[in-house]
Amino acid sequence: MNTQLKNYLDLQNKFNRIEQLTNSAWDVHYCYDKIVPTLWGDGFDFDDIVDYMTMQLQLYINKMEKAEEPNLPTLKE
Repeated sequence: MNTQLKNYLDLQNKFNRIEQLTNSAWDVHYCYDKIVPTLWGDGFDFDDIVDYMTMQLQLYINKMEKAEEPNLPTLKE
């Protein structure tokens, strides 16, 4: 099997498993519907939005790794 096909299948399996465990597809799209139009309309580009969401996700994961209550983190913490 070629590497690109294997990578695609691995990702597809991972994403399918995540969606089976959670309601993540709906939750993520809801988040995007609430945040992205405002940021995009204010002039932020794709990379800006990805950077922001990546940082928020990293802050959240850091809290979980510290075994703290995973409430909504912000960059101000």
